[in-house]
Amino acid sequence: MRPAFSLPLSTALALLLAGLAFALWQGLRDRSPAAPPRPPLLAASAARESAAAREIGVYLYAEDALSPAAERLARIGAQWTRTWFSWDDVEPVRTDPPTYHWQQMDQVLLSLVRAGFEPIFLLGGNARWAADSSCGPLHAHAQADFQRFLRDLVTRYSAPPYDIHVWEIYNEPDSVFGAQGYCFGTRGALYADSLRLAYEAIKSVDPTALVMFGGISYDFFLDEGGSFDPAFLDDALAAGAGPYFDLFAFHYYPAFAERWNAFGPGVAGKAAYLRSELARFGLDKPLALTEIGRPTHGPPSDPASYSQALTTRFVAEALTLARVADLSPILWFTAVDKPDEPYQYGLYAAGYQPQPSFFAYRALLAALQGGSYAGVLPVQGQGQAHSFDHAGWRAIIVWAETGEVHLTAPGPWIWQVDSQGAARILYDGGRGDRDQTRNGVIALAVAADPMLFWLPTHD
Repeated sequence: MRPAFSLPLSTALALLLAGLAFALWQGLRDRSPAAPPRPPLLAASAARESAAAREIGVYLYAEDALSPAAERLARIGAQWTRTWFSWDDVEPVRTDPPTYHWQQMDQVLLSLVRAGFEPIFLLGGNARWAADSSCGPLHAHAQADFQRFLRDLVTRYSAPPYDIHVWEIYNEPDSVFGAQGYCFGTRGALYADSLRLAYEAIKSVDPTALVMFGGISYDFFLDEGGSFDPAFLDDALAAGAGPYFDLFAFHYYPAFAERWNAFGPGVAGKAAYLRSELARFGLDKPLALTEIGRPTHGPPSDPASYSQALTTRFVAEALTLARVADLSPILWFTAVDKPDEPYQYGLYAAGYQPQPSFFAYRALLAALQGGSYAGVLPVQGQGQAHSFDHAGWRAIIVWAETGEVHLTAPGPWIWQVDSQGAARILYDGGRGDRDQTRNGVIALAVAADPMLFWLPTHD
């Protein structure tokens, strides 16, 4: 039998007090004397504040406009939406006077506006009696009908309760082949003429309206086995399209990133190149990014890698670089997966369940909407860090391109938000501070998963 072991009372009390002191020190080292305020991502008013900025949105198919996904995206602050509409659906038969079928368009647009979106009206298809292709040149005898339709369209939807004032003239008009038939590819001069007709008709009704050069693909060119005309833009501008649009729209998908990285990182590189193309024709127009996305799933025949993790990372990097490039509006493609399509781009699955990319999108909305770009921050390692100033806050988006990047932030604490929106407070000298020292700065490390940090600026 082992003998009982006991300590003198004074020794036991000393050990107890030492243990309590150590526990108290551990608790205090990761706590601030006062609870830090909550950054915009976590504040109840975040969606309302970011929505006022009007920079970022999402592409919604008409059938998803009434869905829970649309309502939730509007609530978290997605401001813009872009929806495809067809002239043929409204006026399938030419009559005199014209007979219009506005019901479906009314329902979709009213739902979007009531949810809080600002719709971009994408004129996506011609009436079958007016052209040989839904996305190509008009018959000469139908040009007056086209302008009459647009005047009636703008008269109806530029007024309350719709208040639509941005009009995009065809989707990817540089296409030569596709589901819509032969478009304006290889016929850029004819697109310039259609754009002129649209501009004149729209402005005659609403002089304050913005007419958008239809979002061009400008990738996957004919000589690469694709369906887009590399000369389309030059041809349209050479034919005099310049005076007939207020915004120039384009699309970006990372499968073609290698082409643009010589001009800047990712989407910023493509934007820089297109600005230089416009400048060759003496044009300085704002750029809009009406489609940007990365699939989470692709067809078995495609050897490329697709996953929720890769798309979630792309959301953070691409939306950040789009804001750095001063693009507006910026629209993620798309809100909801389409099971019949070979590639799935949705922030929501087909059953309207949010996917990991949705939570990354929500976190980035709060950081990017309405923030003024404050510049690049220095990092150690291969990666990027960009900062955006808000009232009383600085949002910092960081990612590593290889390995891990390190940077520092001044102050006693900082909020860290991961790509799924999980937030925690890091304290100077606490467990999240890499140098574990209270020295007035917090040492941060970020690996492949992008991180968002919120730093108070005490404005």
